[in-house]
Amino acid sequence: MHAIELEATVEHHTIRLPETIPDGTHLRVLLLMDDPPRSANDGGDLKGLLAGLTEGLTAEDLHRARDFGRGDPEWAS
Repeated sequence: MHAIELEATVEHHTIRLPETIPDGTHLRVLLLMDDPPRSANDGGDLKGLLAGLTEGLTAEDLHRARDFGRGDPEWAS
C-alpha cells in the first residue's frame, strides 16, 4: 500500500485528486477537517440566516447616506 498526503478545498462537494492517480485505482480515503462540519440544522432556515446578517456590525456600519434621488430628468427637445 502507498500513501499520498494532499491538502484540498472542497468545491461543490468534490475534491480534485492529483493527475498521477489513474482512473480505476482503488482508494481508501480519510478526511481530516480543521473545523467541525456544520449540521443540516445550523443556520439552514431563512430566519436564522437573516438574524445573523448584522452580527458584529456597529451602527456606523449600518448608517446610510441620505438619498436625494436622481433629480428631475432632462428630456431631449
